[in-house]
Amino acid sequence: MAQSVKGKIYTVAERQPEYPGGKAALSLFLAENIKVPNALVRKNYDTGPVAAKFIIDDLGYVHDIRVTTKPLDKKTLKRMQGFITAVIAAIEKMPRWRPGEVGGNPVAVFYTLPIEVNMQ
Repeated sequence: MAQSVKGKIYTVAERQPEYPGGKAALSLFLAENIKVPNALVRKNYDTGPVAAKFIIDDLGYVHDIRVTTKPLDKKTLKRMQGFITAVIAAIEKMPRWRPGEVGGNPVAVFYTLPIEVNMQ
């Protein structure tokens, strides 16, 4: 995962990448592997939308993970760091995806994964 993807990276593919087992399996994986830090839960911070953005290469491996949020004040952003680290760690542990395809050939695809922050 440390190396970058070379060559063309699609934003849209004829067949998008798919997590093994589909969306339900992906949701379960995220729920089991991402925990919201107590500091965020206690204060019930409004984190707004959170998304993980990464590349799924032509072999189904995940690369270049980034987590985005709405603009946050410094205090909230500091409390979010543990959560952001947990999101990245969980995505790094993901099994290989079925890669996207264009013209029947596997290709690298930019992927955006919305992350729901449950404060309970």
